[in-house]
Amino acid sequence: MAPVMTKPDLISLLMDNRNSVLVIEDAEKIIVDRNVNDHSPVSTLLNLADGLLADCLHIQVICSFNTDLSNVDKALLRKGRLIAKYEFTELQVPKAQALSDKLGFTSHITAPMALAAIYNQEEQEFMQMKGMARVGFNLGQDSA
Repeated sequence: MAPVMTKPDLISLLMDNRNSVLVIEDAEKIIVDRNVNDHSPVSTLLNLADGLLADCLHIQVICSFNTDLSNVDKALLRKGRLIAKYEFTELQVPKAQALSDKLGFTSHITAPMALAAIYNQEEQEFMQMKGMARVGFNLGQDSA
């Protein structure tokens, strides 16, 4: 998405879809500090959310990312620009237990847990199977 943010095609798409919500997942490459990444499309994002384009397009932008807030361009975090921020952390034991119970699991939770771990309690951990044939390519050998 980062290279597309600065192309005119995106503006055309948004002009055809005024009053929309633009959701950008894994937005690290788009929101990083311009002092760290010279090719960051932060200026375009700022114009969409808070500039002249925002005034005529009425676009709301939601970005999800997996980086520390200290890596995000400070202009995006200024008062009046950022409507809300929410950090998805592990649920504390009482909330994790309540969700686990509601989902029908019978486990006793003793430590904070991520949502993925709560929802996938029955899934086994990945283990390398001993004695299993390897999957791959045998380069340079006859297959017959």
